[in-house]
Amino acid sequence: MMKKIVLILTLGLVGLNMMAQQSQTLMTIEDDVITVDDFLAIYNKNNTSNVVDKKSMEEYLDLFVNFKLKVKAAEDLGMDTASKFINELAGYRKQLAQPYLVDRDMSDQLIKEAYDRMSEDVAAYHILVKVPENASPADTVAALKKLSSYANGIKSQDDMEAVVSNIRESKNESVIAEDLGYFTAFSMVYPFESMAYNTPVGTLSKPVRTRFGYHVIFVKDKRAARGEIRVSHIMVRASSEMNVDDQKRSEEKVNEIYSRLEKGEDFGSLAKEFSDDKASAKNEGRLPWFGTGRMVPAFEDAAFALEQNGQYSSPIKTNYGWHIIKRDEYKGIGTFEELQSSIKKRIERDSRGQKGLESLLKKLKEEYALSFNFKNSDAIHKLVNSDYMEGKWIAPEEFPRDGVVLTITDNTYSNKTVNFTQKDYLTYLQKFQSKSTVEQKLSALLNNQWEDFVDASLITFEDGILDFKYSDFRALMQEYHDGILLFDLMDQKVWTKAVKDSAGLSEFYEANKDDFMWGERVDATVYICENSDIAKQTMKLAKKRLKKGYTDSFILDKVNEDSALSLTIRSGIYSKGDEEYIDQTSFEQGIHEISAADSETKKVIVQVYKKMVPQPKTLNEARGLATSAYQNYLETEWINELRKIYTFSVDQEVFKTIQN
Repeated sequence: MMKKIVLILTLGLVGLNMMAQQSQTLMTIEDDVITVDDFLAIYNKNNTSNVVDKKSMEEYLDLFVNFKLKVKAAEDLGMDTASKFINELAGYRKQLAQPYLVDRDMSDQLIKEAYDRMSEDVAAYHILVKVPENASPADTVAALKKLSSYANGIKSQDDMEAVVSNIRESKNESVIAEDLGYFTAFSMVYPFESMAYNTPVGTLSKPVRTRFGYHVIFVKDKRAARGEIRVSHIMVRASSEMNVDDQKRSEEKVNEIYSRLEKGEDFGSLAKEFSDDKASAKNEGRLPWFGTGRMVPAFEDAAFALEQNGQYSSPIKTNYGWHIIKRDEYKGIGTFEELQSSIKKRIERDSRGQKGLESLLKKLKEEYALSFNFKNSDAIHKLVNSDYMEGKWIAPEEFPRDGVVLTITDNTYSNKTVNFTQKDYLTYLQKFQSKSTVEQKLSALLNNQWEDFVDASLITFEDGILDFKYSDFRALMQEYHDGILLFDLMDQKVWTKAVKDSAGLSEFYEANKDDFMWGERVDATVYICENSDIAKQTMKLAKKRLKKGYTDSFILDKVNEDSALSLTIRSGIYSKGDEEYIDQTSFEQGIHEISAADSETKKVIVQVYKKMVPQPKTLNEARGLATSAYQNYLETEWINELRKIYTFSVDQEVFKTIQN
């Protein structure tokens, strides 16, 4: 809990030194003065209820003191002057500035880009280190570091496959690594989509941020798009975790369903009765429209292989189980003219649909003073020849460089003036030339390029004064400053220490094992019978089970001799909420007959072998919770130590004035 609070505090911090207003002193830590405004800025940002509660403010003050003590400790260690810290913060600033610099939003180009992407599918692997959109800087830094540790050394598809396999075997819930198969435009969030389409086949992308966290993408193939399809399916659950006998029964079950289809039985009726995908089974197995990348590859390939509506596949296997797939409808991607309007609407709802560059530029041209030296810019234009129209122009070695072509001055926020030179303009022209597909004069093209250069220079200038112009950007930079600063120290003192200190964790667990308890549980078996005759046969076997030593497999073989669909068995240790049929029992030892609300013919029998009283979990069973609790303990001990090391005081009289 303490770790979570610390990160929330980090997220809520504003630039205390940069933004502090002249107000009463609330507290001092060593020689550092913290004002009422400093504290209230943070408290109000985190107080989502907008109700000032005396008790909650006192609790928050205590947390605030703890945070400031940690900041002080990190600064005293010189962590804020280390080159690694300085370079990291500079890298994050570049990312943080992007939302404040609206990118060029030309609707027709975005529509064309989306259509071109819809015409092509991309196949890729990815690694995702999960981190929420509103994560603290410390969590963000940790995610990028973890991602980098996975990405280092990936040079080929074999390397990527090996890393994906290792991550999946580790079962780390904070990291996802998978083969995405093929996908197309609008299948993924826009930053991910763009990185995938812009990454060459056979290469690994740079890290890309989405609302889910940070990814790297390995692109393995690109192909012409398949379009969209709507299907129905019948699924029989089967997984690699099942034993051989259970997997065999699943295969027998799906084959029997397929046999009934072949004999003319209705697909929808069979889906309703036997499909393990309960969500679609209620609708006769129907699934929504999907295109490339929306289903696992084996399912997608089998669906698109169906050539006619109404045609169904033979049973196919995926990671989820066995499927029989029926094609309902199919449509291609359509022409550009057919899709132009719908793509535009999708873009308006999509993150790529940021509009505002033109209005932003117009506003900036009104806010700032711009002066031009057209003599110097014209001198550059005279150096450009017809090769520029072909995208092949190379600037001559001898040309004017130092002359100013554009000056931008801000007299409102920063009192800053920046000169853009001939060198800047030449660099821009060289970088952004391309073969012209529109018939136009070179002079007209250069006029357009000059206007674009002025716009780009305005954005560059704007980027340079964000700290002066936007208090929230200053605050955001301070958040990242503190997050990066504290991450390594917290890792050293609390997070990694708790994971690596096995002896300390074991000792902590033994002293607090009553905090890690199992609730009331039962060891039980659930028998789901197709009808009352099957239930009678199953009941006889269940009554003899303990005495005879019958297993699930033995009973299934006896009852399902004629049909793999007659009896389903689930056995294990269950807590409340784990199994709906067991929840309907009293949890007492014995055999219970349960009503099946979803069927008039189906019968359910629950056999409870023993009722297990609450007891402590073993350390292995409680390791995640115990480690988290141990981290909280270590952090508390560290804070107590800091409170002894540093001199701090709170002016209680001043504090009372803001509680009222």
